[in-house]
Amino acid sequence: MSKIKIFTIILLTLCTLNLSAKEYKASLFGVKSEGVTLNTKSIQKAIDFISEKGGGKLVFYVGRYLTGSFELKSNVTIELKEGAVLVATPSVYDYFGVNGTKALIVADSQQNIGIIGKGVIEGQGAAVLEQINTQIRKGYLRATATQASPALIAMNNCSNIIIDEFNLMNACGNIQSYSGCKNLTINGVTIKSTSTKGTKGLLLAGCDGVKLSNIFFETSDADISTAGTSKNISVISCKNAAGKKLQITN
Repeated sequence: MSKIKIFTIILLTLCTLNLSAKEYKASLFGVKSEGVTLNTKSIQKAIDFISEKGGGKLVFYVGRYLTGSFELKSNVTIELKEGAVLVATPSVYDYFGVNGTKALIVADSQQNIGIIGKGVIEGQGAAVLEQINTQIRKGYLRATATQASPALIAMNNCSNIIIDEFNLMNACGNIQSYSGCKNLTINGVTIKSTSTKGTKGLLLAGCDGVKLSNIFFETSDADISTAGTSKNISVISCKNAAGKKLQITN
């Protein structure tokens, strides 16, 4: 067999594997969609399983999925179908963080990860903040409200990230935070978060290779904020609620 034929067979095999990436229904792992059951452990179990099996998509169909923090792992993509809503729990004790930032969805030193679809991530910002203030007032929480307020997405030292199309709503803290990440693409995302003060739409710190396109921002603070050295950032057709082009502040 010629080298050309061998190369062609290998290429076709790789393409076939890519096109047939496995999809897993969240319900198969006991994830409930009635908006009452706390699904944190079930979602994490699903992500761990898919990553260990080589990767694939964890698919959420129509429903409301209550959850605390969970960690995205390499080669796993979360797909939120239209009508699917990930709902953040109000309990401040159900969140953990990465690189000093608490968030609903976190990832640390992972690759080939993503969140896609036409669904919604609902942060319940006002309810979370009320719980934080209550715990601080009672002396149970040794942190400021700002320190305890979770973002919706926080990723650190990750690469090959795709954030595509879905809606990010009502964060308690900042909406998205990326530090030390490479090859980050955010496209077609709608961000609406004004229920709490000081909410930034997107924080970048030390990132390399960032593509932002067709993003709509409506926040109570800066659309995008940079800290540290980020480079190779492209911005295409992004705007805020006032119809102005996306702004970058230091």
